[in-house]
Formats: sequence, C-alpha cells, structure tokens
Amino acid sequence: MENRFAGGCASCSVWVLAGGGFLGKGLDGGWELRCATCQFAAGRAAADDFDPEVIELPTEPPPGSATTVPLRVLMLTRACWSCGKDTVCLIGLYPQRPGRGYVGLFTTDNAKTMALVRRLLQQHGHAALAATVKSRYSRTMRERQLSNGCVHCDALQGNFPVHDEALGRVAASGVEGLDTLLVAACPVLKWQAVVHDNSGGVMAI
Repeated sequence: MENRFAGGCASCSVWVLAGGGFLGKGLDGGWELRCATCQFAAGRAAADDFDPEVIELPTEPPPGSATTVPLRVLMLTRACWSCGKDTVCLIGLYPQRPGRGYVGLFTTDNAKTMALVRRLLQQHGHAALAATVKSRYSRTMRERQLSNGCVHCDALQGNFPVHDEALGRVAASGVEGLDTLLVAACPVLKWQAVVHDNSGGVMAI
C-alpha cells in the first residue's frame, strides 16, 4: 500500500516523506513503513532467482527518502588481554531515531559493518581510533579480518570475547548497555548495503 505519512523505515530507519514509501503490516499486526529501497530489496529476496551473495540496491536514493541517516557508533571499553590497559572496542551501528518496527543492531563482527564504522570515524574527527581498525590474522578464525586493535599495544581484540560481552550488555540493558562514541550522518545507500547484507553480524534489539 502506498504511504501517505512521513516516518522512519522499519527496515533501515531512513526518514521517508509522505508519498515516498510503502505501508505494510508488521509482525505485531500494526502498520509499518518501508522506504522504496527496502521494499525493492524485500521483493528481490522473495524472488525465485534471489542470490543472497548479491545485494541489489539503487545507485542513488529514490525520491521521497532522505539522503543521509544519523547512526550511533557504539562501543565498549574493556581491558586488553595483552597489555592489560583499557581500550575501546567498536561494536556496531544503530539508528539515532529507529523507525517503528526496526530491530537491528549491526555489529562489527561483519566486515562490511566494520568498514563503514571505520569510514565514519575517519570522516567525523576520530582518525586515530579509525587507524586501530585494520586487517589482522585471527588464529581462532584462521583468516584475516578487519578487527578492533588495542589503542595502546595494537593487539587484536578477538571478535568472540568482545561481541560476547556486548551481547551480554545488550541483553541486560538494550542498546543503552553500550556507549555511543558519536552520532554520524551516513549516506543512506552505504547504510542500506549493511542492512541488506546477508553474511550475519546483527543483534535483535
């Protein structure tokens, strides 16, 4: 159903103007808004020839949608296993103003999310912290991956212990169990590429 109201998309929280999106019933039976990009992605996911490895998104935001979305860059501070000093670990991205029905905290356990976090840090005055995010070899995963590094000794902060602690905080206190490093204006297509990635790294809030 075509939308007549302004609001945040239930899939990505991008602000949609009246007439710019689509209304549908959510899991709770209430009406939820979808932006044109997320409506298209949902339609593709239901198609017989859907390939989860390929993200099909427009090359520019459709009319009626905002061009940026304010995202909270979430973190926690924990003792480095190597040097014992407190270090910042980047956890993920969450909309500053979630749309009705929105549920996803996208974590840096996913390479695409981590790359976007690093980019936002570089663009919003946190270049030194962004520099601690680099490709490192994980003996646990037996592969190289973008990872948190200690701000003091550069030791890899393993995804499993970091995100296990983050999950515990979120389970106890929701998204407020994590610290907000900054709120960054992110181009919507960069964010939607994370939202519609199918390789994992998301917590339900």
